[in-house]
Parts: sequence; structure tokens; C-alpha cells
Amino acid sequence: MELKTYDIKQNGGISQWDKALPLGNGRLGMLLYGTDTLRLSLDRVDLWYTRLSHTVKEPGFTYDNLKQLVQSGKEEDWQEFLRLFNNIYSATAYPSKITAGRLELAFADAFQPDFYLSLETAEACVQDENGIVRMTGFASATDFIGVFRIYGEYSLSFHIPKYISETDTQDGASPSIRNPHNMGYPPAQIVKEEGFTYYRQKTHTDFEYGIVVFEKDCGSWRELYCTITANTDGKNDIAFAKEKLLWAAEQGYTTLMKSHTAWWEAYWAKSEINTGDPMLEQVYYRSQYLFASCSRKGFYPMPLQGVWTADSDSLPPWKGDYHHDTNTQLSYQAYLKANRLPEGEVFLDYLWNLREAFTAYAKNFFGVDGLLIPGVSTIDGKPMGGWPQYSMSPTMSVWTAQSFDEYYLYTGDMDFLQNRAYPFFTEIGKAIEGLLVERDGKLYLPLSSSPEIHDNAPSAYLQPNSNFDLALMRYLYSTLADYAKQLNDEPSIAHWEGILYRLDDIAMDNDHILLTAGEGLQESHRHFSHLMCLYPLHLINFDTPEHKSIYQRTLSELEFLGTGMWVGFSFAMAAQIYAMAQNGNGAYRNLYTFAHGFMEHNGFHVNGDFKHYGYSTFHYRPFTLESSFGFCDALHEMLLQDHMGYIHIFPAIPDEWKESTISFTDLRSRGGVLVSAVREQNGVRKMELKCDTSRTICIRNPFETDTVRMEMYSETETIKAKDSILTVTIPAGVSVFLTC
Repeated sequence: MELKTYDIKQNGGISQWDKALPLGNGRLGMLLYGTDTLRLSLDRVDLWYTRLSHTVKEPGFTYDNLKQLVQSGKEEDWQEFLRLFNNIYSATAYPSKITAGRLELAFADAFQPDFYLSLETAEACVQDENGIVRMTGFASATDFIGVFRIYGEYSLSFHIPKYISETDTQDGASPSIRNPHNMGYPPAQIVKEEGFTYYRQKTHTDFEYGIVVFEKDCGSWRELYCTITANTDGKNDIAFAKEKLLWAAEQGYTTLMKSHTAWWEAYWAKSEINTGDPMLEQVYYRSQYLFASCSRKGFYPMPLQGVWTADSDSLPPWKGDYHHDTNTQLSYQAYLKANRLPEGEVFLDYLWNLREAFTAYAKNFFGVDGLLIPGVSTIDGKPMGGWPQYSMSPTMSVWTAQSFDEYYLYTGDMDFLQNRAYPFFTEIGKAIEGLLVERDGKLYLPLSSSPEIHDNAPSAYLQPNSNFDLALMRYLYSTLADYAKQLNDEPSIAHWEGILYRLDDIAMDNDHILLTAGEGLQESHRHFSHLMCLYPLHLINFDTPEHKSIYQRTLSELEFLGTGMWVGFSFAMAAQIYAMAQNGNGAYRNLYTFAHGFMEHNGFHVNGDFKHYGYSTFHYRPFTLESSFGFCDALHEMLLQDHMGYIHIFPAIPDEWKESTISFTDLRSRGGVLVSAVREQNGVRKMELKCDTSRTICIRNPFETDTVRMEMYSETETIKAKDSILTVTIPAGVSVFLTC
């Protein structure tokens, strides 16, 4: 893998924060950009103002009241519905993800900066127009600090976001007229002492935070060390930050760089892909870089913008929150196959540790026992409001919880199944069961939707059960029944199967997947929520003539309605469905469109067709991360599938790749099996399989002959495919090679 091919380069300066060089270590994030002045924006994944809007504390903020307001049909009740459940998202600036601000370096000798970021070492470099290095730096992979070496005289200043200050007003209005998107904090005090420059920002609660910088004179250059501190770290967080930066300065740039690059070397060694397609590979590897930069075990999972909250003097897009409506799910959809488990486990740990908050939400809002997750959530698991059709949808909890199931499937860890996946699913199953009402022997939710169909109009509430809700509930209770069987929980098997039996089948009309019974998709739409049964839930596989017809009709419908109302994630999700239909050309076309039209030069996805290629009628550019990882997942599914009981390599190869050598190394499949394979023009050349535990697996025979050579322990034998399936036993810790 030649990562240098995909390094990020930008000559002549970078004027916008969302085009900056992104640096991060899962906790600290930095954006390096600028023209005449270099700017270094600093963010921290847990830098949140979690003060709740007063509306969520009103007696009417309950599911029962939401149902009554929706079902009344009166305009005044709909307006109250919007006030209570929707408007709270925009009525106040809080709760919200916030950023700490930025450092500004004004050099004594003006120059035109050229920017460069190495993916391999995660080190940034700024040169002048003559190619002379003026600044290098990195977000230490092993310490919570930023480390920089700067050449030339400069002056350092802080820029604190305007929406933080209580003196900032809108359109020159008097200070008494507050911008609702202004935090209204007291002005921060900037302090300079003994090589340190720092500020402390107080809020309207006990929460305080700030940036601490230490500068070290090294003769022909200066070294700058920085971090973000908060009183949630401890009472003496400023003193601790100073101590940490002094320690770093004693170690020095070169020493810190060694441990930093060692971490990144190990990260990149976990897996790789080679498709011979430079555009798609560029998006893939830059996305894998971003994943490691903003998601690390031991911290918090990435919210919408990860560790790169907008440096725009305004609240970040969608408040930078945790959107459990596509966003977190896509963000953590690709790490398992990429074999980058620790970086993805942070999401599971986060959800598990918030069980108490989710239990309180189920009880206080929905009035049921068990566990439910707000569709739009603060960092501490509290509801934030927004379009209630997804922000207050109980089935969003199931989609979010699928991450537990996927982790179990891709590791085969029975302890995890017993002690985390099954208990978590059980609590959600209990809560959903508490909401269901019986009618004519079938079970229905009181309210049902298909996010984000019909947006936030009254018509967004569909006839229960929508296919979105239905697919998630069928998945939930079938998974619970399967878990109970695996764990010999006999009493629960019949209970979960009894609920499953009383749920309708997916609503269809002549192999045509509907939104809900009697209503189909009538227009181009960004969200394929009604197709959850195909992907990612795998309730319908591409395995029988009937099922293949469903896939073909589904894709024909998407093609007929067009992409006019799609956004970036739509193309990634469409590619996933095409890959499931083993349609490599369709998957490739959607990934190409995504890469060509929706990606900034620095690897950020900006949601709209901002280059005006005609791919979509959305031409805005709000930056979010999830679509990049959905892209990676779709690319994985083109190379390796494993959801039908066997491993299938290269199931969806487009015509553009068939003359190239394609390979992947150590992609993880279900059961924890690591798979490597090479495909040349004349077909698959070889496969390698290995696993930490002994396993017997099935493989769809990728070779042209039924008889396959298997090498293990330096010995070779032949095995024969039966009904196109090879059965192979892999001893623990031993590589098994298959060739034709």
C-alpha cells in the first residue's frame, strides 16, 4: 500500500476551516489552515455544553402527549407538537458540541503557505513558496497534546469563537437582545506566564475549559505544545496541563514523534485494500485516516464532526451532536471488516456505559421499563429534540444496538454475547414490547415513521407499522430468539418468537418494497429507511429468484426516481444495496459519484453537491463524517461478503476493475476470520485464511475448478467443492492458503 499517493496537499494557502489539514488522536482534534496568518483550530471530543433546554423538563414532554398531539389532527395541537418536540433543537444554543477556539500565528516575514499532510505518519507540514519548511506538527497518538516545530519569528494570539462571548450580538443589536445561538458565557481571560499562554472559559454551570500552550525556544526554531483542559479532568486541570506540556517539551519533538509514528505504523498494518482505482482508494484511505484520528478506545465516540467542530464563529452543523439516525450507525459500520477493532469499540463502550441514562429516558419519556436511546442525543445520553419522527423514534434504539450484534458476529466472542449483546438487546426488546398494542392478533407501534420520509410534516407519521419500524422490530426479536437459543435461555425463546410471530411481514406490492402497507415511495429521497430489510439488517438476501427480483425492482425504482433529492450519504447507502445485489457496476457508479462530487480535498465529506456536477439539487456544504465510513463499508462489501453463511470474495466487481489486479489483506469476516485474497484478470489467484481460534468455515468457491489446493503447516492437500461451497477447518493461529 502506497499511502503517500493519497497524502493531502494544498498549495497557495487554505482559507476555510473545512478545507484544513485535519489532525487528531481520538480525543484532541486540530485543523491547520490559513493564508497570511496560520490558524490552528483546537477541539476536544468531550467538549460539550450539556445544559438542557427547559422544554425537556416540561410535564408535556412525554410520548403519551406526543401521540395525542399527532393524532388529534388539530392545527393548534400540531403547533404545540412542534414547540415541545421539534423547536427545542433550535430555540437555544444549548445543549451543543462546542469548540475551544484557535491559535493564530502571524509570522514577521509574510509568505504564501503550501500545506502537506502525510497519512502514513499523520504529520502536517507547511512550506513557503520557496519550498522552505516553516512549520511541522502532529496530534500525538500516545499523549493528549499537539506538538509543533515552527521556523521563523511569529506572534501568537487566541481567537475565541464569537458565539461563546456574552458581548456578541446579532446585527449590531444591543447586548440585551440575545442571539438564541449565542452561549452568552462571560469573556475569557487570557494569561501569559513563564512560557505559557492560556485562557480559562467559564460557563453558566460549573463547567470550565480552556486552551493551554507552552512555547520552547530551540535556537533556530521554536517548539509549541498545546492541549485543551477542562475541570472535568480534575480540580487542578490547568496545573496538570502545564505539567504535561512541560514534560512533553523535555521529551522534545523528535522523541515524541517516534512513539507517534509507531502507533500509526501498527494501525496501518491491520488491513489494506488494492483496487487499482486511485479515486476510490484515495477516499478510502483518507477516511481510514480520519477514523483513527477521531475515534479511539478510552475516549468518546465521534459525534457528527468528530474532533473537528466547526471553526466558523457559529454553532456546528446540527450542533455537532450524536445523531442515531444514520449518522452514528454509518460512522461505525466499516471498522469491523477493516479489522480496526479498538478504534471502533469506543462506540460500544459508550453505549454500554450510558445504560442508566437510556433506562431513565425509556421510563421518563416513553413510560416503559427497559432501555431506549434518544435519536438525537447529548454526549451524556439525554434527548435534544429535533424532528420527532426520528429524534423520538423508539426503533432508532434497535438500529443503534445493531453495533453490539455486529461486534459479536465479527469476533465470535461468546463472553461478549452473554454479558453485553444479549443484555443490551433484552432491555431494548423489553421497552419496545411495552409500547406495542395488539390489534386483530398483530402487534403495532402507536406511532410509526420512516425517517426522513415526508420530513417533519404530519404525513411523516405513516400507518403503523412502517417498513422501517417493522424491519427493525423483526430483526430485534429474531436476534433475541437466536441469542436465547445460543445461550440456552429456554424460557425466553418462546417469548421472543411469540412477539416475532405477531409482527407483520415486510409490506410489499408485487416484489416492490413499500414505505408502509398501501403507500410506496413516490419521489427521489435522500434516506432509504424503508429498505432496512435489505441492508444493513439482511432480512432479505440476494439468494433466491424471488429475493433477487425484490432487489432488482428496488434498484430500478431508485434509478427511476433519480438522485435529485439525494445527499452524500445516499450514494454510499445506495452502493451498499447494489453490492448486496452483487451489482458491481451500480455500486461503483454510486461510489464514484460520491468521491467525485461530495468530497473536499482534505478528505471531508460535505453532504451536498457543492461542485455543481448535477448529482443532486442540494448544493450546500455542511461537513459530517458518517458518509465517508458508509463509503468504506460499501467498498468492503464489493470485495468480501459473509452474511449468507459463507465467505464470498469479490462478489461485486465492476467492469472498470476487471482488467486490474485487485487484492485485500486481513479483512475481517464473521467469526473473527481474517481473509486475504488476490484476483487477477483471469480470476482469483489465491486466498489466505487465519483466525485466533479454531474454526470450520464455508467459502463460496472462487476458483475456476472444483478441486482446490490447500496448504497448511507447509503441507499441501486437495479439497473438493460441494455445490460450489468449500468447507475448511482453520487451526488457531495458523494460516491456511487456497489456490487453484
